[in-house]
Amino acid sequence: MKKINALIIGAGRAGTTSLSKIMEVHPEICFSNIKEVHYFCFDDLYKRGEKYYNSFFSHCKNEKVIASADTYLMPAYYAIKNIKKYNIDMKIIVMLRNPVDRAYSSYNYSVNYGYHNRYDKFTDSIEKEKYIENESDIIKLNNLGHFYCSLYYKHLEKWMSEFPFENFLFLTTKELKDTPEKMKLKLAEFLEISPFENNSPTDNKYNANAVPRNKLLEQFLLNRENPMRRIIRTIFPTMLKEIIINSKLIDRVHSINRKTSDYEPLDDKQRKISDEFFKDDLFNLKSKLGIEL
Repeated sequence: MKKINALIIGAGRAGTTSLSKIMEVHPEICFSNIKEVHYFCFDDLYKRGEKYYNSFFSHCKNEKVIASADTYLMPAYYAIKNIKKYNIDMKIIVMLRNPVDRAYSSYNYSVNYGYHNRYDKFTDSIEKEKYIENESDIIKLNNLGHFYCSLYYKHLEKWMSEFPFENFLFLTTKELKDTPEKMKLKLAEFLEISPFENNSPTDNKYNANAVPRNKLLEQFLLNRENPMRRIIRTIFPTMLKEIIINSKLIDRVHSINRKTSDYEPLDDKQRKISDEFFKDDLFNLKSKLGIEL
């Protein structure tokens, strides 16, 4: 089949679900049958080869753009060469949110979904993440590295050393919220497709802050290292697993198991500490890429 040629690499908790919903409805785009296909960043999945990756796009016909997302990818430097080897012309889409807001959203998400207990203060994560970049488990890196994964320029510099600058499109959560039609025009021009219809989705709250009704169920759905998931992987035939994925049953269970919940706003002292942490990275982002958050 035609190579997948557009990939959303993150950042998580920055509006990538809304972006994927926008892309899904365009007639010239075929999006993967699940939002995120973790192929390039998991060795056991990557070893299954392109046939496995293609199985998430079996519904695609002759669309100009074949796209997917994986918000684990931005800090997964080892995956960059895998993607380059697969398609050197891959168009890479990056959604960026104010790093403090993204880190705080990531922190609350991880607490709510059982990845770690609540810290005394959100900014305690800075110390707890001190050696997080040495973490080889990409799931832990993303769900424990709230500050680390918000160091956008640090990560993007690695990507831009392997792919030319013109392969990247940088979008922001602010654009998605304030000027969605302008953002969609920018996206269409980058993908070299016709403009998006005015009635295409613009809701930027598809993945709003939520808590699971049942944490154990959500951990089973989200964490591929869950012991029960490992057992199922060995017992269930590949064909049955593909049928379940294509049915979007998992997405429906996710939706039913979640309820919207606001978290406490960040106090001024913690925001100031957080702002200081990101100061240099934000300077590089603005001075070298012209992105201001």
